[in-house]
Amino acid sequence: MAFEERNHGHAAESGESLSIEGTFRVSKITFHGQNRLFSIILQFFVLFAFWLLLSGRYQAKYIIIGAVSAALVTFLTNDLFYSALQRNALPGIKTRQVLRQIGNFILYIPWLVLQIILANVQVAYLVLHPRMPIEPGLLLFRTRMRKGIAQVTLANSITLTPGTITTSLEDGNYIIHNLKPPLASSLVDGTMQNKVARVYLEEEYPKPEVRWVYSLEDIKQ
Repeated sequence: MAFEERNHGHAAESGESLSIEGTFRVSKITFHGQNRLFSIILQFFVLFAFWLLLSGRYQAKYIIIGAVSAALVTFLTNDLFYSALQRNALPGIKTRQVLRQIGNFILYIPWLVLQIILANVQVAYLVLHPRMPIEPGLLLFRTRMRKGIAQVTLANSITLTPGTITTSLEDGNYIIHNLKPPLASSLVDGTMQNKVARVYLEEEYPKPEVRWVYSLEDIKQ
């Protein structure tokens, strides 16, 4: 009798353990699903915002095309986007963090558009000037931003700005082709880096150490 009671008690304890474990697993799956949902929403709205910004057309048919395109790209590439977010070593993607990132991104877009406009004016001046006073060179610098998606956003922002093109990005090390040093001023003083860092909730960093080179051989030195 005592033996049966001990077995019954042991079974009850095992049952409780299994029940707790099962509850934990369900909770974990639900939490994982919430993370995935947030990553899908974030990616869709970022892509759709870029579509509206770059297309410049706000008729219904273009908005529908943009939404469908953003949804299709999100469907095809969200695995990569989600894995990049997970590599950030964050315990999870929280609603408050997502909303902050979206808000910071919305604030970043007008600043980037202004930089694109100013760079367009500067490049137009260089091209139309009779002597075409360009000073092409390569700008090398390293960012301290840890998140891969932040580094890629910075690289794309540089390329979107006329006069500067990201030619290489590896482990946070950038090689930027530049028509004239003033066109890279926001990179040299760290302004663009910190604007992007704020979007992805990273801390602001001091301006990066930069090096100017004028040939591919100089890069290896």
